[in-house]
Amino acid sequence: MINEAITVSEFNSIINQTLSFAYPEVVVEGEVSSYKVNQGKWVFFDLKDEESVVGCFMPIFQLKTVVEDGMLIRVKAVPQLTKWGKFSLTVRDVELAGEGSVKKAFEMLKQKFEKEGLFAEERKRRLPDYPHSIILITSNQAAAFNDFVTIIQDRWAGIRIDHIQVQVQGQSAPEQISEAIEYSNSRKDSYDALVLIRGGGSAEDLQAFNNEDVVRAVFSSEIPTIVGIGHEDDVTLAELAADVRAATPTDAARRLVPDKQDLLTLLASRQSVNLGSIESIINRSRKNLEDFYHSIDFRINNLRRDFAELHMRSSGAIERMIELQNAKLGNCKKLLNSLDPSAVMARGYSIARVNGRVLKSLSAFDAAKDFVMLQLHEGQIELKASNNNGDDYDKEQTSLKF
Repeated sequence: MINEAITVSEFNSIINQTLSFAYPEVVVEGEVSSYKVNQGKWVFFDLKDEESVVGCFMPIFQLKTVVEDGMLIRVKAVPQLTKWGKFSLTVRDVELAGEGSVKKAFEMLKQKFEKEGLFAEERKRRLPDYPHSIILITSNQAAAFNDFVTIIQDRWAGIRIDHIQVQVQGQSAPEQISEAIEYSNSRKDSYDALVLIRGGGSAEDLQAFNNEDVVRAVFSSEIPTIVGIGHEDDVTLAELAADVRAATPTDAARRLVPDKQDLLTLLASRQSVNLGSIESIINRSRKNLEDFYHSIDFRINNLRRDFAELHMRSSGAIERMIELQNAKLGNCKKLLNSLDPSAVMARGYSIARVNGRVLKSLSAFDAAKDFVMLQLHEGQIELKASNNNGDDYDKEQTSLKF
């Protein structure tokens, strides 16, 4: 006889409760098949191995890596029986597994980011030459942490290093790293550079640094970034998105800060070069000053010689001019002497004046009223005209009476 029955919905509920109690979360590894995206929102695919297949479902925004058929992946999921009676896994996270899948996903994501310009060289910034404070994101349990800090202190002691502890591999690593970068940028004014490092490992171990959220967080950082992951041959997408890619964590330390010993040597060398340059400048200036002095002295001597010659020529010209002027003056004196009335009068001549004017013609003389002043060589005589016949004056017959 059949026991008391339950509905299908009740049965599904009991199964799901049992599964959630026994397996609240499972990690399943398998090969992807029948991968598709529905309405741009939901991802559906199957995981299979050689004997079995299980369906998987997840929102597309939770998928942080490239997935396609044939890839080997590892999913973190909740097992569940749907209302349609189909068993499936509700996936929370996806992790690549297997070297082939890792490489394929790496190349596909790399092409995607290159098209978006996340690796463009023209957007990369230069790290500060002498940083004062940095933020370091890594696990402090890894050898890379100790190596990095040791090299920094040896090369540039005194720099402030703030550390954020994160997991550098595993399913929770991408979220922790992304949140650490976001937190660091909330205090961007406190740091000169952001450093993200981890040591070597397999391709699967480094997958956290190929995660889309991590790569975009590095790209979007407002603090200049330097990323050094794994060994020299290892390349992750986070390194390509960083402002500076370091080959290894130790290389990141060397790229981030200068070596104080090298700097001291360089300063000493430049000081020596500068002193030599200054000495050379002084010597050239001294020589130029000496040449200038000799040039001035030579010019002064030439000027002195030219002045002496000019003075001699000028003196001779002046003497000759004086002699010429003296000769001219002598001639003028002779001419003046020859024209001097006193000289003429010294020979017995005299000058007759009427009313202060020289009497040149009888017509200018009025005998009835004018007096004549006779200028002699020595002294003068005043005369009055008289008419001897008692008649009217006849100018042609007028005589002077003393």
